[in-house]
Amino acid sequence: MNLCIDIGNTFTKVAIFDESQMIHFKSQKKWLVSDFKKLEKKFATNTCIISTVKKSLPRYYDFLNRTKKCIELTHKTKLPINNKYKTPKTLGRDRLAAAIGAYASFPTKNNAVIDIGTCVKFDFIDKNGIYYGGNIAPGVELRLKAMHHFTAALPSIRQKEPKNLLGLSTEEAMNNGAVLGVVFEIESFIRHLRAEKGPINVILTGGGASFFGEIVKSKIFVDSYIVLKGLNKIADYQKEHS
Repeated sequence: MNLCIDIGNTFTKVAIFDESQMIHFKSQKKWLVSDFKKLEKKFATNTCIISTVKKSLPRYYDFLNRTKKCIELTHKTKLPINNKYKTPKTLGRDRLAAAIGAYASFPTKNNAVIDIGTCVKFDFIDKNGIYYGGNIAPGVELRLKAMHHFTAALPSIRQKEPKNLLGLSTEEAMNNGAVLGVVFEIESFIRHLRAEKGPINVILTGGGASFFGEIVKSKIFVDSYIVLKGLNKIADYQKEHS
């Protein structure tokens, strides 16, 4: 069994896989050694893989590394895909894992993964397992904060689902601009990518996936665990090719 850990900017997601089946999942802001000791009592994992957007590994990594084989996902990690990214060292580990998760879930299709969080990340991997990169744009919260921070009069507001195309107040106008801006960006990206690459399977993931899954009109799948599925696939690949 594999213990898969995805450390994001705010939350850390932890999953346990028995082969390709996820049998446990939990997400929280802070994890302690004691949390993993409790997991160890329930699940006998033999491999751990960790992906982090932060510069240093958490303290509990040392504990896990003493109890099982641990893999830190880096640009040097062996992968079950062909990575065409020109600067693999700077490629976000979550982006890479998400693309591999999409390829593992839909191996006969071209896949686009759209990860909606602090930033909106667009990534493409084809049916031959070739990863071609993608784009990064500000998420809704960043857009709203930027409008408030870099102007003298615009207020600080929270994201809501737009009621109309046109805002009837400054707050509505800001919210619509940020939320619908992301929606239109997603739909336009899907349309242009399909025109260039042909039929594409689209997967929404990240903290905003469910919210935008209800608004985006293009045919999509919502999968909040695609990064963890990718980490599991990478862990299995390491065991097969070690």
